Amino acid sequence: KFAIQRVYDMSGAQVRKWAALTVFVAQNAGVVLLMRLSRVAPGDPYSSRVAVLMQELVKLPICTLFFAIECGGVFACTRSLREDLLNNSIEWFQLGVPALLYTVQNNALFIGLTNLEAAVAHVTYQTKILFTALFSICMLGRQLGRPQWLGLFFLVIGVICVQGLFDKLTASSSVSGKGEKSGRLEASKAIIGVLAMLTASLCTSFASVYFEKMLKGTRKPSLWLRNIQLASYSAAIASVSVLFEEDPLRVQIGWLHGFTYTTWSVVGMNVLGGLLVAVTIKYADNILRGFAQAVAIIFGALGSVVLFNFHITPSFCVGVVFVIAAILLYGEAISMQDLCPFCYKHPNNGSEPEAEEALMEKGANRTSPSSSTC
Repeated sequence: KFAIQRVYDMSGAQVRKWAALTVFVAQNAGVVLLMRLSRVAPGDPYSSRVAVLMQELVKLPICTLFFAIECGGVFACTRSLREDLLNNSIEWFQLGVPALLYTVQNNALFIGLTNLEAAVAHVTYQTKILFTALFSICMLGRQLGRPQWLGLFFLVIGVICVQGLFDKLTASSSVSGKGEKSGRLEASKAIIGVLAMLTASLCTSFASVYFEKMLKGTRKPSLWLRNIQLASYSAAIASVSVLFEEDPLRVQIGWLHGFTYTTWSVVGMNVLGGLLVAVTIKYADNILRGFAQAVAIIFGALGSVVLFNFHITPSFCVGVVFVIAAILLYGEAISMQDLCPFCYKHPNNGSEPEAEEALMEKGANRTSPSSSTC
């Protein structure tokens, strides 16, 4: 009976894990495609700042609902919020920093996907791994191994290969007249898009490391409480940014001018992405999340081909391979030996007995009962 119950519990955990990863892949690939589709679709353009504001206004009541369920009721939730605000006011003030950065990041993503193809923007956004690693070293004192450094090197190469900026600049200089102006316009749009995606990567990386440093303190509040704090700050900051935006259509039509089903889908997908963080951390490890992220990049590229007639070039394919390898290396989903098994083969010709002996000793240690895990 207990064995059957244990198998049932394990199967339930496996179902939840793979369900969370499936939704993670769909959200990561889908949000990029939907954002690009909403920016290039015909009709009146919507305000990206209002979209960011709507995203936070939708996220805030959802997080409040989950926190109320966690606390055991609305009154207990209200009392907990009030007590936390009174007893940890400095902490609430400090959370304004990541909230501001997340708001800038969301706006930068809209700018990037307005000027870049969805597939290129998606791969470029993976530079957040590089920035997160650098900020982790500086702010958290984290040390990286050789696989992580190799992964970061691969990431830089992959992002450069994916862009194709040099090809666009060369093409723009080889034509004349209207073609020359069109080529320069495309090159300038690509540069603006890349800078916007790098800005988004930089903001989310610093905010996540800053947030992680706060979570590693002595006090460990509910993750839903943290989301409420961030959403409250982000909604206030986004409201101010909307008020300072010069938008004649907002005066004539209203704040939600240009909003379509696609735009609301973008808002919903971004909200889902914020909520998925807690779920994927709980049910999946870094290795599985790395594989899911790699699959999302592939699906995003295929979606760009179908929806936007994106032309996949050899340099783009090479860049995607490098970025996927970087993600898997950095998340320790694969090892350097898996990546290049021939580099770790030792010839058995007696010229390197010490290396052979060390290798055998390493294998013995791996199979020893003291080093095995359940």
